[in-house]
Amino acid sequence: MEDVTDIEGSDNDNADNNSENEAQTRDTKDNDEDEIKAKKAKETTLDNSDVDFDQSCPICMDLWTGSGDHRLCCLRCGHLFGHSCILKWLQTSCTSANRRCPQCNRKAAVKDIRMLYAKKLTSIDTTELDKLKEQLNSVNSEKNRIEMELSKYTLRQKLFEQQVAAMKNRISQLESQQSEITIHSNQNISKHMIKKFHLDRSIEICKDGGCRVLDYNPWFGFLVVSQKSTNTLFSGYGIKKIDSDKFQPRQFILLHNQVIRDVTFNTSQQSLLLSVGFDKCAKLLDIQSHIIMHTYQTDSPLWSCCWSGNNSHVFFVGAQNGSITQFDIRQTSSAVEILDNPGDRSPVVSLATVPSNSSSGITRGGFIACRLNTCYAYEQKDSKYLPKQIFLEGPFVSACYDEKNNHTLISSRPNVRQPHARHIVCTIERGNEESTVCNVVHTFHAGNSQQLLSRPCFINVENDTLVAAHQESTSSISLWSTSTGKQVNSLPVSDPVVDMCAIDVTNNLFLATLSSKKVRIYNHG
Repeated sequence: MEDVTDIEGSDNDNADNNSENEAQTRDTKDNDEDEIKAKKAKETTLDNSDVDFDQSCPICMDLWTGSGDHRLCCLRCGHLFGHSCILKWLQTSCTSANRRCPQCNRKAAVKDIRMLYAKKLTSIDTTELDKLKEQLNSVNSEKNRIEMELSKYTLRQKLFEQQVAAMKNRISQLESQQSEITIHSNQNISKHMIKKFHLDRSIEICKDGGCRVLDYNPWFGFLVVSQKSTNTLFSGYGIKKIDSDKFQPRQFILLHNQVIRDVTFNTSQQSLLLSVGFDKCAKLLDIQSHIIMHTYQTDSPLWSCCWSGNNSHVFFVGAQNGSITQFDIRQTSSAVEILDNPGDRSPVVSLATVPSNSSSGITRGGFIACRLNTCYAYEQKDSKYLPKQIFLEGPFVSACYDEKNNHTLISSRPNVRQPHARHIVCTIERGNEESTVCNVVHTFHAGNSQQLLSRPCFINVENDTLVAAHQESTSSISLWSTSTGKQVNSLPVSDPVVDMCAIDVTNNLFLATLSSKKVRIYNHG
């Protein structure tokens, strides 16, 4: 019995031991699994800490990049930023004494910035973005440029609209005036048909020729004609005075060594005569005392001259090289200014005085200059005379101005496009800063040939104004009415006319024409 009991007891002990071993084994396995899970959890925690979940700069909130201005960097405190943002923060947003980290507010400096190379960094390829930004900047610049141009052209459009409105108003005024003039011209047409110019007398000036220009002095009542000296001891060129009472030649006054190209009287100092010639000199002559007041020397042969329209002390001379020189009779030492035109070096064939006139395009007064190829109106602005181009077609011959009607007469020779010589009556209206507006009133055609630089003129007759001009092709002087635009008379001539002017003597009207040898006087009656 004891043996049996012992065996049963040992069996029971073995069973208990086995149970304990199984429990220990289960506990060991559970512990191992817990350790493995804890290890994995720890590893997971470490791995996740290595990943930069927050990829944006805390200053600008944009993603940082692996390179470029916004690449990843940190301060000494360890906070991450984009390089351009933290650099701007430290240099601009903070004062030199208060530079701190924007995250933790610790002191920081530019030298504390450290570039970082992250273990894992999701970098962005900003090539396309940078390209788009450049395109955006370019488009914005282009838009700004176009907006500026648009505003400029809008302003110009407003100015042009104002000019058009002014032109329409001017056209209405001219149409009204034209209707009135037509009525008056119809009423006086019989008078025009009765009164015509006819040859009164012919005066020989120089048998050998050499006459070129003439001008009339209404204050002292005589005509001056340029001619070659007939005295062999005193060669050169001068002027001959012809009284207007009986049209008798008087004294000859020697002035220049070479051909005289232009003469003109001063409207304020009536005895003062200005003359220019190919000897490169401009001379002032007292026509009463026959004394040469002063001689002005230039660098080029002179072709034309005129007095200023707004200052009786100032005169201009036009040269062969295309320059226009301004002189003042109160300043005899040198010229005041040289008005050059680099675009046209052709001779200044004609200068015409334009007095100040509020209804004219040359409001403050000045002059008109015709070179062979271009035509300009010069108006005074401050102390200078500024040119404004008159867009007509040359080659030009002469220019003259009618103060009574505010008309300008510009003559030109035939060219390839225009087969006829033309005498254009126009008004000069104000345009922009560089040009004037030329309103053509009439264009008179004068034959298909013009070899000489013949100068036409205005003739004021009763209620009309005539234009007289020489026609080489018909060997005649044609007269046109500016009120009707029609030719009213034709005077035959035997030799070419180089210059002409109107003479009014005690309400008797005459036309003086000059050839190389003779002066012809035509009476209007």
